[in-house]
Amino acid sequence: MNTDLRPKRPWPDLIALLLAFSAAVITFFGAVLTYLSQAQIGSAPLWPLPGLVLVDWTLLGTIGFVTAFSCLRMKTAGWFRTTWIITGTFIPIAILGAFSIGMVVMLTFLLFVFSTVIIAIRYQAKWLESFGMLMLGSIGNLAILMAIITLSNQPQ
Repeated sequence: MNTDLRPKRPWPDLIALLLAFSAAVITFFGAVLTYLSQAQIGSAPLWPLPGLVLVDWTLLGTIGFVTAFSCLRMKTAGWFRTTWIITGTFIPIAILGAFSIGMVVMLTFLLFVFSTVIIAIRYQAKWLESFGMLMLGSIGNLAILMAIITLSNQPQ
């Protein structure tokens, strides 16, 4: 007889959470390691670039895990759309950081894509709308990154 009153969480949900958590951990440690390796080069300043981009990357990884967790916990369309938007925000970081942090960002992007696709399959989501949310996140973060780059090039 089962005395556990908690409902069992299906294994795809656990895999989606594990993938999102792994991506969040990789973003944190990837940003810290990149910052420390850049700090050893004494001639290049770390602020505002690449510091703000690393902060952006770390925050998006953390928010991505929170949205995936909330999406599975609350099962609302708003959290589901937010998960796709956050997943899309990694695309411009991977492109702009292609020669420095691009490969690690691409790894986190793929982990979030797999996590979000698992959630989308569980929701039986509309793929065209999901792709639109992915592109919306990409365009939004590209605008933020362009603003960071523009403001960092202003004379002091």
